[in-house]
Amino acid sequence: MKKATFILTSLILILTISLAQGQKDWKTTCEKQYNDNIAVKNVVLNLLEQVKKSEQTEVVKKDLIDAQYWINLGDEIMNKQKARMDKGEYNEDVFLQLGYAWRYYVEAGTKLTVALNSLAVKVKKKGS
Repeated sequence: MKKATFILTSLILILTISLAQGQKDWKTTCEKQYNDNIAVKNVVLNLLEQVKKSEQTEVVKKDLIDAQYWINLGDEIMNKQKARMDKGEYNEDVFLQLGYAWRYYVEAGTKLTVALNSLAVKVKKKGS
């Protein structure tokens, strides 16, 4: 009986340690993704300011609207996931949601880069 109790206790201890380790890994992973998202968003906001200061052609206006949509979507997800993380909730779903936010910020950055490139092409054509 002592042997069975020892084995059962050992298994419970191993399971508890594994779950705690998994929680720690998700915490680290989620926090890293959150911080990466903030860094990407800062780059995107810098691009946004550059585009806002540029000539407002129809293409640029459309790209600005699209970019702002993606930024807002990313912000909405980030705020929800930050609230979950503040409550100590770190798991695969939080990480996946943060991944969506990252994707939306990248999409916004893509739209803004397209806008800046369209202006560069327009300036080049004028200079030709």
